[in-house]
Amino acid sequence: MLMMKSVPALMVALLLVACATPQKTQQSESQSAQQPITAGTSEITIFSINDFHGNLQSDKPVPYLAPARQIDHGHDHGEAMTTPAGGYAYLATLLKQRRLAASASIFVGAGDLMGASPIGSALLKDEPVIEAFNQMGLSVTSVGNHEFDAGRADLLSKIKGECPISGCPFPGFSGARYDYIAANVIDTQTAKSWLKPYVIRQVGDVKIAFIGAVTSDTPNLVAGDGVKGLQFEDEATAINRYVPEIKRQGVSAIVVLIHEGGNYKWDANDPTYACNGLEGPIIDISKKLDKAISLVVSAHTHQGYTCKIDGRLVVQARSYGAYLTETKLTIDRNTNQVIASSAINYLVDQQQIKPDPQAQQLVDKVAALTTEIRLRPVSTLASPLKRESAKGIFDSSLGNVIADAQLKYAQNSGPADIAFMNSGGIRSDLPSGAETKSVAVTFGDIYASQPFGNNLVRMSLSGAQIMAVLQQQWQGREADNPKKLFVSSSLSYRWSATLPPSQRVQNVLINGKPLELANIYKVVVNSFLADGGDAFTIFKQGQDRQLAGRDLDALETYVRAEGAKLATVATDRVKRSE
Repeated sequence: MLMMKSVPALMVALLLVACATPQKTQQSESQSAQQPITAGTSEITIFSINDFHGNLQSDKPVPYLAPARQIDHGHDHGEAMTTPAGGYAYLATLLKQRRLAASASIFVGAGDLMGASPIGSALLKDEPVIEAFNQMGLSVTSVGNHEFDAGRADLLSKIKGECPISGCPFPGFSGARYDYIAANVIDTQTAKSWLKPYVIRQVGDVKIAFIGAVTSDTPNLVAGDGVKGLQFEDEATAINRYVPEIKRQGVSAIVVLIHEGGNYKWDANDPTYACNGLEGPIIDISKKLDKAISLVVSAHTHQGYTCKIDGRLVVQARSYGAYLTETKLTIDRNTNQVIASSAINYLVDQQQIKPDPQAQQLVDKVAALTTEIRLRPVSTLASPLKRESAKGIFDSSLGNVIADAQLKYAQNSGPADIAFMNSGGIRSDLPSGAETKSVAVTFGDIYASQPFGNNLVRMSLSGAQIMAVLQQQWQGREADNPKKLFVSSSLSYRWSATLPPSQRVQNVLINGKPLELANIYKVVVNSFLADGGDAFTIFKQGQDRQLAGRDLDALETYVRAEGAKLATVATDRVKRSE
């Protein structure tokens, strides 16, 4: 997906304040004095984060709303989402507190630390995000698919701190003082790893190796030429390739930082580590990994879990800086083996934590540099529009509104019959935060819901191709877990979980009339879908392509015009057949 490419002239004029440079991360990652070591063992602590997505701010949008009462292994103790969590200044405080309690520690990441970011970070090209992780002492992170949103060249420039002659958008930006790693990203011209495949760090009195990897599905998740010239290998195969080389260097433990994960619907912590109900790619990947690997820090699915798969610890800290994972490894120094491991996910609870003053200065600076655009008023809604579907309903209110907005906007410049919106492209409720009866919406809220700045593409598809697109929602997925496309009000259909995928979609209507397989229809999608993103490859077959504007403009225009009337948007366009 594509990010906004420029900062308006007024903002450029504001970018004049120098940025204080945090101390460089040291090769030794111990944050506090070593405690006495007994019985020939060492205990180290690995703090980890994933899928931060540039959420420096603590509100507007709120990074994450945690349940007031956790859902605990089948017993629902309440579904109210009332506890604001995350935000850089709160995360920084918790990390400092927990590192003081650790004898020897290191802070690492598992990708998507930037990209798909709220407007404050995005307008400044995510440069303040990198500076924030510099300040927190991040040592190493795997690359995630969203780090490629603006392309491989842009990612390298950010890592190196390369600025145009006019200067970087965030004053004083000098690049990442931590490593990005990926063992399975191969440069097709050199047939070598495009980034470092691994690094070795001294943590207390032991050496720890970190191997990176990103989901092999990345080419389906990045628009355009963002990963052109790169090959994404099978994750486990690439990781295992480096284990013998690493072992020869006398490390005491090997840790995988992988931007791939699993789905888990229970609490973010399982003290038994059994994680009954855990599903997804991380299970098979973990089972294929070399036995010398002691810990897998996972990501990508925005889930929280502490699990053991075949005895190996696998963790994830949800997303947006709402959780911080603390993993402890006990190492026998005589055998250089991990003999015990444990982990806990700490909620970054804004009601229980005070923001770190230095971190808050960076957050305030980002806010000041982006105020004019971020706080531009758009409209007032009768109630928030939700990105997630209600229980038992396929549609979501925000998904339907975005599809309607894109159809209406495209019709201003030409014919358009239907519009599709991918669920993964909606990153926040409109607006995010606690439920209220009437809410003001700013452009920052609009941007938070669709932070990619995609173009809209009008194309011609046959009825047969439209049917194939609808069926692709279930391609390789369980019946109750499709990769959803939200549709404009001009399209409706039914689906059946009991029928095979090729017959699952039924009774398709366009403007109230049955879909004709031989007819040609004008379809509107964002540029990410138009390039076959999220594995909706049929869209790549679209003919007569024309640009129809930008998705942000479409949504802002529609919300401004419709306002409070959007509270009545129907969520019955896609129905399940019993």
